[in-house]
Amino acid sequence: MVLGVDVGGTKVAVAAVEGVTASHFAEHGTVLSSADALLDGVEHVVREVIREAGEPEALGVGVPSQIDFATGAVVTSVNIPLTGVSLRDELSHRFGLPVVVDNDANCAALAEHEAGAAKGARVSITVTVGTGVGSGIVVDGRIVQGAFGGAGEIGHVPVGSEGPPCGCGVEGCAEPMASGSGLLARAREAGLDVDSARDVFESSDPRAADVIARMIDHLARILGAATQVLNPDVIVVGGGVAQAREKLFGPLREALERYTLASHRERLKLVPAMLGEQAGVIGAGLLAWKASGVPR
Repeated sequence: MVLGVDVGGTKVAVAAVEGVTASHFAEHGTVLSSADALLDGVEHVVREVIREAGEPEALGVGVPSQIDFATGAVVTSVNIPLTGVSLRDELSHRFGLPVVVDNDANCAALAEHEAGAAKGARVSITVTVGTGVGSGIVVDGRIVQGAFGGAGEIGHVPVGSEGPPCGCGVEGCAEPMASGSGLLARAREAGLDVDSARDVFESSDPRAADVIARMIDHLARILGAATQVLNPDVIVVGGGVAQAREKLFGPLREALERYTLASHRERLKLVPAMLGEQAGVIGAGLLAWKASGVPR
C-alpha cells in the first residue's frame, strides 16, 4: 500500500492506494499562509490516513506546480506557496518514506490512463478544463514530463485567440477563451447574469450559445494542435466544464474535425473523464508505485 496525496489551492486530499483502488480518504482545507504551514497541514492529513490504513511503502504527491525531477523541488507553483521548496526532501524527512512528486495534472492523466477513461490506450492526453486548462500526457504508461518538467501546458498554446491577453504572457494564448473561468467571464461581458460555467451551458439565451461556441472552438484548436503533435488514441476531458456532457462533447467533436488531420482523427476517441475527484490521489499513488519499484 502507498499513499496518494493531491494538494490543491483549496484542499489537500489523501488516500491509501492499492493497485488502482483508493480507500481511507481524508481531506482538509489547504493552509496557504506559508510553505511551512501548508506542509504541516499536509502532514496532518497524511498521518490521519496512516493511523487508519497502516504504514505505506511510499508517498506520491501531486501539486499544481512545475517540478524539477532531478531534485524533487518545486520550480514554480500556482495558487500555493511552494515555489523553491524542496518538496520531496521535506516530506521524506517528515515521514521517513520514499517520496515522489509530480504536477497534479500529470497525476490525473496517469490515473485516467491506467484505471479510467483512457485505460488500454497507448497515447493519451487528459485535459482538465476549469479555472484554467491543464493537461497531462501519458505514453505507454509513462508520464511525459518534458526536459524541465513543463510538458503538457496545453492551455497556453498560442492559437491567435480573439480574447483578452492571458496572465502567462504568451501572445494569443488560448486559456482566457478555452477555460471554464474564461467562459464565465465572456458570458458576463455579454450581459448574462450567471454565476458559473454550468449556468452558461444551461442558459437558453442566444448570447450563451454564442460564447459557448467560441469557447468550444478555442478548446478544439488546442486539442487539434496537441493531436497533430502527439497523435493520441484517446483524449480525456475532465474538470467542471466537462459536467456539461454532450452539450460540450457533441460540438467539441464536430469542431475537432476542423483542426485535425483525417489520418489523426479516424481512430481518435474524445471521452469524458471517469475518475472525478479521485483521479489526483489515485494518480499520485500510481506514481509512488512506479517510483518505489514495489510490485502492485
